[in-house]
Amino acid sequence: MGDAARLVSAGESRTITAKEAAVLLGVSQSTIYRMFNSGELPSFKVRNARRTSTAACEDYIRRQQAREATLCRIRRG
Repeated sequence: MGDAARLVSAGESRTITAKEAAVLLGVSQSTIYRMFNSGELPSFKVRNARRTSTAACEDYIRRQQAREATLCRIRRG
């Protein structure tokens, strides 16, 4: 089982670090922090550390897939 698959178990959301979110989304940790700062990926602070959830990452993926599907339909005409 890959790193990303270990982070998400069937229908169960859990709090994850920026590093874990980066693995889950396949991007750098710097990209995750930019997404946190822009509000593109919801996050919250635990003392001085930023956290998000596996559910937030899954929701982000669904939104991006829907956006891409819409763009493909528009391009086809």
